Amino acid sequence: MSCPVIYTDLDGTLLDHDTYGLDRAGPVLQAILARGIPVIPVTSKTQAEVQLLCQGLEINGPFVVENGAAIWVPQTWGLSRPTGSATAAGYWCHVLGKSRGYIRGLLAGLAGEWSGRFHALSDMSVRQVCAVTGLDEFSARRAQARHYSEALLWLGSATDRMGFVQATAELGLQVVEGGRFLHVLAGGGKGTAMRWLHQKICRDLYADAISIAAGDANNDLELLEAADHALVVRSPVHEPPKPHNHPKLYISRLEGPAGWAEGIQHIIKVIDQEKGHGRFLSERQHHYAAQSG
Repeated sequence: MSCPVIYTDLDGTLLDHDTYGLDRAGPVLQAILARGIPVIPVTSKTQAEVQLLCQGLEINGPFVVENGAAIWVPQTWGLSRPTGSATAAGYWCHVLGKSRGYIRGLLAGLAGEWSGRFHALSDMSVRQVCAVTGLDEFSARRAQARHYSEALLWLGSATDRMGFVQATAELGLQVVEGGRFLHVLAGGGKGTAMRWLHQKICRDLYADAISIAAGDANNDLELLEAADHALVVRSPVHEPPKPHNHPKLYISRLEGPAGWAEGIQHIIKVIDQEKGHGRFLSERQHHYAAQSG
């Protein structure tokens, strides 16, 4: 039987942009997990942030962090561990990007030309991070615990930002724009990470897994375009991203978590109707549902 797998952005999509709460997405998320459908966060957040968040949401599967620079998978989840992947706290980690130290070394070479136009998250005080993000001190420290990317608060003009993105690209770096920060990577990406993980899920767990991606911002475009079904969640703070000619695209009427709930329910219903399997679960989905419960 087909198994939907949901790859979702967090801030502004599953979680409210300002409060970081689930709002109306909560009951839908719990119903999906109870049904045995995996929900996999794909986010700019760090491993320290996402692991704690998943515990609170009772999401017990893999997650993708730092805009696709690394993938964390529970060792008990049923996916084979790749050679060379590190293990920690019951997870294995597949890294797609280079280290934050490598990235900072390259950015240091741009510091003179671009002086005063960006401020690295890791260089801010905890109090500054709290002021910019609205996080408490405990959460702010976790947000700073980056290993495979650097987050920059942009202080220059929009025109300068375009020039900076070009300068970093010439150094082999990628810049993706999130809701509050520019995120600099040296390998990986949300779409790249989703494709890698989904292929592994198809090979090890569900041969006919169907990917659903949900996002609200331009840094989710690669993720949305890589999935079988794409959900664009409307935002109260910016225009929705525009996936290029996606054949199965749904744009929510509502914003934030309410839009996530609306769109996910619609897409799951469409998949059920297309496959004709209603609410029946495969043996592996029953196993996942028991883990999530």
